[in-house]
Amino acid sequence: MKPMELKIARIGNSRGVRLPAEVIKRYRMDSVVLMEETAEGIFLRPSGPVVNKLSWQETAAEMAAEGEDWSEWDSVVGDGLETAPWDHGEPRKVTEKTAVYGAKPGPMKSKIRRFEIRWTDMNPTRGAEMGKARPAVIVSKDDLNACLQTVVICPLTSRLHPRWKSRLPVTCESRAAEIAVDQIRTVSRARLGRKLGSLSDIDAAALARLLVEMYGD
Repeated sequence: MKPMELKIARIGNSRGVRLPAEVIKRYRMDSVVLMEETAEGIFLRPSGPVVNKLSWQETAAEMAAEGEDWSEWDSVVGDGLETAPWDHGEPRKVTEKTAVYGAKPGPMKSKIRRFEIRWTDMNPTRGAEMGKARPAVIVSKDDLNACLQTVVICPLTSRLHPRWKSRLPVTCESRAAEIAVDQIRTVSRARLGRKLGSLSDIDAAALARLLVEMYGD
């Protein structure tokens, strides 16, 4: 994420800064935050226990040991996302109907944009691949999306693993979810359904950074 310039304002005899609402929502900050002074500067984090991410090796070992079985789910109903509309923070067109998780994938009529959330038909699958119809975020670049008949996606899940480095936490209408970057794949445009929303700029930047960290070496 690019550095963000915040203005210091007077609050009584003290000084303070205003944090963007999407940052507070993303990191699930409540009425209290913890401040730590480090060699690199000031570090703010939500109150409560710290969730330390596993290393890549530890993440892979724990994922292998858990053996997630996506085939047992008939649809995203079992994933807990069926009733939560995606809040993408942008005004909708007057003629655009509100989309919710749980609605069946519909025909795609609009252009495909990077970091959009779309219903995606993941079947057929093999082995431990995520299957069924579920929300997924488009991660391929717009120049590619405009020309190719395939796109690259990362599916969403509400089965949370906060310590896994390969999962990016996001918040949808106060509902916790994760982007499963370890389940990245290329799919046909014909598998994409209606648009549910888009990632915030902060979540999009975090996802781009994780993609580079995970697959860039």
